[in-house]
Amino acid sequence: MVALHPYPRGFVIHPEDDAAAVPAQWSRVRLGASGWAFSHDHFRVPEVIPVEGANRWVLVHGLCLHAGLEEIEVSPAEHLARMAALGEREFLDALDSLGGRHVILLGDNHGFRVFNDATGMRSVYFSEGGSLVASHLRLIADAHPHPIRNDEQGRQGAMAGWDRTPFVGISSLLPNHYLDVADWSVRRFYPRETNHYEGWSTARKVEAFRDMWNREMRHLVATGSKLVMSLTGGADSRTGLALSMDHVDDIELFTYTAKTNTGDKWSKSMTRDKHLVEEIKALAPLQHRYFHVGTKNLPRTAEINASLEKNTWQSHGRWLVPHYANAYPQDDVVHLRGNAYEIGRAYWGTNEWNDDLESLQQLYRKRTKRDKGLESEESRAADFHRGVRRWEFDIPLHGFHRWDLFYWETRSGRWLAEILNETDVAFETCVPMNVRAMVEISLAFSIQERSEGYLFSELINSGYPVLNFPGKNDYRNLYEQTRDERLTATALHVAESPLPLEPEFTVTTVAGKTHSVNPGNENIHIPREDFVPGARVERSLRTAPNSGDVTFTLTSPYCHAKAEGHWLYQICVDRRPVARWDGAARRRPVHVTVSGVTAGTRVSIQILALRAHPGAASWETASRARITDTIFTERIPRQSLQVATDMPGSLFEYGEEGVHTVHVDHVGDLTTDSFAVDSPQRVDVVTTNCVIPLLVVRRASAQNTVVMCNGAVDQDISDGRPVFQRSTWWQEINQNQIYVCDPATVGDQALSLAWGQYSLKYTVIPDTSRAVQALACLLGSAHPNQRAYFGSSAGGFIALSLLFHDPHARALVNNAQFDWTRWFAPAVNSLRRKRLGNRLPADLRKKYPQRTNVLNLLSTLSMAPRVDYWVNLASEHDREIDYPEFQRFKKQFPQIAKNMRCQKYKDANAGHNPMSKSDTLELISRHEPKN
Repeated sequence: MVALHPYPRGFVIHPEDDAAAVPAQWSRVRLGASGWAFSHDHFRVPEVIPVEGANRWVLVHGLCLHAGLEEIEVSPAEHLARMAALGEREFLDALDSLGGRHVILLGDNHGFRVFNDATGMRSVYFSEGGSLVASHLRLIADAHPHPIRNDEQGRQGAMAGWDRTPFVGISSLLPNHYLDVADWSVRRFYPRETNHYEGWSTARKVEAFRDMWNREMRHLVATGSKLVMSLTGGADSRTGLALSMDHVDDIELFTYTAKTNTGDKWSKSMTRDKHLVEEIKALAPLQHRYFHVGTKNLPRTAEINASLEKNTWQSHGRWLVPHYANAYPQDDVVHLRGNAYEIGRAYWGTNEWNDDLESLQQLYRKRTKRDKGLESEESRAADFHRGVRRWEFDIPLHGFHRWDLFYWETRSGRWLAEILNETDVAFETCVPMNVRAMVEISLAFSIQERSEGYLFSELINSGYPVLNFPGKNDYRNLYEQTRDERLTATALHVAESPLPLEPEFTVTTVAGKTHSVNPGNENIHIPREDFVPGARVERSLRTAPNSGDVTFTLTSPYCHAKAEGHWLYQICVDRRPVARWDGAARRRPVHVTVSGVTAGTRVSIQILALRAHPGAASWETASRARITDTIFTERIPRQSLQVATDMPGSLFEYGEEGVHTVHVDHVGDLTTDSFAVDSPQRVDVVTTNCVIPLLVVRRASAQNTVVMCNGAVDQDISDGRPVFQRSTWWQEINQNQIYVCDPATVGDQALSLAWGQYSLKYTVIPDTSRAVQALACLLGSAHPNQRAYFGSSAGGFIALSLLFHDPHARALVNNAQFDWTRWFAPAVNSLRRKRLGNRLPADLRKKYPQRTNVLNLLSTLSMAPRVDYWVNLASEHDREIDYPEFQRFKKQFPQIAKNMRCQKYKDANAGHNPMSKSDTLELISRHEPKN
């Protein structure tokens, strides 16, 4: 049944005399003589059982299923009460065998302790100041106001960190810990000893895992709930299906898919999934249905979205909830999910060498990177160490890896719990692997076996072996994959051989001069005298002797957060960059594979200096990297070259030789020698979120600079590579020129239009402005009167946005889109879906008024900017949408708009397209800034 009321299946624990926190229509249970009460939604009724021989009791609320190896004849609540009577250890051991999604209380006349389920899928929030414990964050915040956490206090990274929430004073309870309301402390109760299953054989582990799964599923089927399970082409849902084949007649499976394959990455993935699902359906007797994403005007969508605002504090997949709700309108539906498998798969890079607090802090910083630049580094470090102490990562963990527990507790217990709060509108959720003992089994394999998904392939093989046959996220089935590997290995008599390094590396200075260094070993580094922005060091492997793969390892032992942004490592193929990462971001080795090279292909490693440290021996040492294990493997030719690294975020989809790469903080460290006269020069500006591609043209004797901003990019032509519109005109413009490419129009997620909106958290405009102004000053246009910004259509939006950050300059715009949310729906929807969490245009306008409407941004200036706006009134969109917007702005803000001139013209043939080349060049020339 669709739950259109807030907090379905929710609860709140509050002082007995305080009912302010209790939603209307909820029921209440007194918690003995403790002075506390447990109030709850009607979907779930708690079971309270006294503990024999003591003034204690156990409360269980939610879906709670016994999954232990030994069957019990009573309810989980009764079993827990019996175990509590025997002792603390017996009670905790009983918790390890429970599945479902629930909260458990163990209390007496003085107070109680709160335990969530094994992986925290029943979210539990608490506030000492408000004396409240509840299932939902906003339930507490509405009942007892708390200060809103700001960005300086870590709001942006809260979901990825320890227990922070958007409200200061409200915390999340992490799995494997309990909350004691007597003093509002939290205590770790798991792990209590070394892994029980580590010495077991694979067969025994698999058998125990299956027994637990089957016992839990039998209890779930006995509830009479309608069970549904999503089925995709991946391994997770296939594992769940194989383990649940004894109950397949009781489960309806569904797959969401695209109505049509539009050719983008998402719909291609959906098409592949459908192909694999059809293969699976041919192998097993399934009740299955598809429902199609993209269907609009689903019933009750508005009401559902209103409920979601209360139920969850972050949007994850809200667009799916109306599909779920309308596909399964019945009462008591339970959705079976497979998310907990990732804990056992060493998903975040668990390794033998990173089980220490220093490595954990690096992981924590990466997970909370949205706080970088907003919260001080001192505060971020303090929060890490606070969490280490509070959540007891500094105590003996009995051989369990810190990264595994961190993923388990902060990923499953935070992010996944909020997803389930989201889908509660449509149905209850059960993750059968949400049993602490089952998770422990998945951690009892070697790290290598875990990363390869060995247990899960074995579980499929033991439950329904034929499900291992279709490809997993691969159109080829198991036979075809094995056959192709065999053919690849035999067709060319595959042989591995070392691929030697060139004995020397070259150093190219910012002035373009080159010299060689023979280090006498496998190293590469930036010589101290050359450590200035724009310098490039390169060491090559010998050219490939034939078609095949090149693999090697790059190890740089220096790693320090404060050194990030000083140099980059870069992998190039035939001088074209294909991967890069920050030089100080990682201590452990980076493994690189370049597949599909052909005879004569040259792979090289570059180091790019981003900041100035001339003469500093310590920085030369810090930049030093060792290139080892250089292997060439001969194989049959591939259709295209492919690059892979195990450094997250290192790959990108473009790269060109001779590109200056510089951090946004240090663009001003470049010199005029970096830009030869009348020679267009690429500059990649590195930010914490993306790389901003620019093209710079330095004209002889020019003192003025025009900044040219892109409009819509034709991705069929650009194929995700940087485009600099109008740059072929450079010889006809007698000013210095800087061409701006929107980063969101580049790469494998490239859009035609993005208006500088890289993500919900990041707009490229401020960093682009910093880079552009620094380059303009470098070119001799230090005074704002010497700078002008030009753009048409979406480029007009960007030009005006850049003008906001350089308000004494001038903007020249043609048919500008002032409010991009009112542009044609397909372009806006594509941006919303890929970059902006699929937020509705109205929501975006409300929450981000200055990012969606550039006139709103300009209205906050304290001076009157100079703008010349040419508008074609023969263009319907400009005449009906943008021009009236401009007129309203002039009336509402006459003082700010007094220097904003509108030039109207009519050209029925051009429509919204920009003015002709000759007219545009005349416009730029006529309005050339004066000194």
